[in-house]
Amino acid sequence: MKISDLQAKLGDFTLAVDTLILEERKIHAFIGSNGCGKSTLAKIIMGILPYRKGEIDFEGLQAHDIVLASQKPYMLHETVRENIVYPLKIRKQEICEEEIDFYLNEFGMFEKKFEHARQLSSGQQQKVSIIRAVIAKQKFIVIDESLSNLDIESISTAKNMIKRLHAESGVTFVLISHQVASIADLVHEYHFFDRGEHILSCDLEGLKRSNHEKIKHYMQLQSLL
Repeated sequence: MKISDLQAKLGDFTLAVDTLILEERKIHAFIGSNGCGKSTLAKIIMGILPYRKGEIDFEGLQAHDIVLASQKPYMLHETVRENIVYPLKIRKQEICEEEIDFYLNEFGMFEKKFEHARQLSSGQQQKVSIIRAVIAKQKFIVIDESLSNLDIESISTAKNMIKRLHAESGVTFVLISHQVASIADLVHEYHFFDRGEHILSCDLEGLKRSNHEKIKHYMQLQSLL
């Protein structure tokens, strides 16, 4: 996917992206402080938000090829199982109960399978959102701060799910996070944003070597310099 000269204005917030390439079969990360434009760009890619200028070359990706796990996921007025299988049903994909049970067991949530999803805690809903995204096995998956409310063990479980699916199927991932250290063992390329502007795309060592003041300050706050 290639994004060129993109501009979007949402209320008082303006997003500007010169050139940003999301190479397929890699794990990418949108990073930067809160409110810098990470989630805004992800929602533009998803078609949830509009943009007024520029171009997104999806390079053959269709809308149904892109799935999202969000920090505040929408839960249907249904059981946990029905929430997990919903993307499979709308894509007319095969539903495998063993796979559903496997992922629920991974998160220690098997007993929640037939409970009402809206009665779950926020952390449990994030786990359902991650399973829902991963089980669809689409070509492009966005994980928007979905690890933020999870305990250390659950973060490790989610990361293993991402690693496994990427290794098996070559899925392109975009992880949105303000904590670089927590995803450093996953990510191939980082895309740094500041105040609505895309500043730099590079690997972790490139971030550490950067002389850009905003990046240096950000990396110091992350205790990575």
